[in-house]
Amino acid sequence: MNKKLILLILTIICLAGCADKELKVPLEDVGLLGILAFDYIDEDSYKLSAAMPQFLPEAKENTQIFSVTTDFVSKGIVEIETVSDKKVVLNQLRVVVFNEEFARNGDVQKVIRHLYRNAEVGNKVLVAIVKENGEEILKESYPDKPSINLYLNDLLQPSINTAFMPNTNIHDFVYTQTNPVFDTIVPLLEKQEGKIEIDGVALFKKDNMIEELLPREGLIIQALLGEKNLAPLNLTLDKGEEKEELMIDLIKNKVKMKSNKSIESPKLFINLKMEGTLIEYKGYREDELTTLASITKLEKDIDEQIEKDIEELLEDLKELKVDPVGLTENFRMYYKGNWDREMTEKIISKLEVDIKVTTRINSTGTLD
Repeated sequence: MNKKLILLILTIICLAGCADKELKVPLEDVGLLGILAFDYIDEDSYKLSAAMPQFLPEAKENTQIFSVTTDFVSKGIVEIETVSDKKVVLNQLRVVVFNEEFARNGDVQKVIRHLYRNAEVGNKVLVAIVKENGEEILKESYPDKPSINLYLNDLLQPSINTAFMPNTNIHDFVYTQTNPVFDTIVPLLEKQEGKIEIDGVALFKKDNMIEELLPREGLIIQALLGEKNLAPLNLTLDKGEEKEELMIDLIKNKVKMKSNKSIESPKLFINLKMEGTLIEYKGYREDELTTLASITKLEKDIDEQIEKDIEELLEDLKELKVDPVGLTENFRMYYKGNWDREMTEKIISKLEVDIKVTTRINSTGTLD
């Protein structure tokens, strides 16, 4: 073999070995950021807090919290790396939270886009809004939880009891922010009595949060979006007789929408079908729910109440000129021309909706 070729191969091997040696960093010198929290200060700056799990057995705390004031995400990460004396990496990032003031006044989209473009950050990083201070949420002690990193991540994951939540990740956020027929919704958290609770849904218009929706309104949005797995439906029936309270464990949800295709006089027909088990009931017909006729009458009353709830929610969205459900997509698909945000607001502001809800109770579960 040619001597020059052999020398070249040996040189490459040596250089590759040196490069590998330089890239290897001991685990104890690596800071794996699990949560980033952003707290609004003013239009030019914010406080960036980071939760970093500790793996060494001699560590007194299982999580370190670092906070810096900055005006850029990357600049803040560098400052956190300086004070932590560790090589900070983002490939274990699981949750990003913004306090409500930041969501209403700051540039949330700019932060999310920066993280979205970072190759270290996965698309499934969850996004949430906290009513209080994000730094305080991270620093709070939760004695019955292993760490704030696991606690927040598990809390925001879809489950049977939080299925009404949008469970928004950074991919979902960017998608709705760049789609003219959708407005962004994000879970809203609140610290209460030493624990964090999902308190509702933060509704965005363009770049900022404008309204807080109740959990039941979040459930309606998820149902209209056609989500298959929904949280149990808690419903109050009040038709002038004795008030009734009931809980239905939903097992099926199907929605169909059809528009009249008109831009000037838009009308949308919504057909929503749900099936479930009546697992709890409290009211005047408690002793009657053993016959098909009584169940059928209850189903009809449930249909009317859900239709009323949907109409009220859509009327509120109409006044705000927002569309978290994507209702205007049923008009955009027939429109020949450029569709922008202004077109969505035009349609939603004068949209008439004809709603038909059909509920089927398959069984009454273990009612007493």
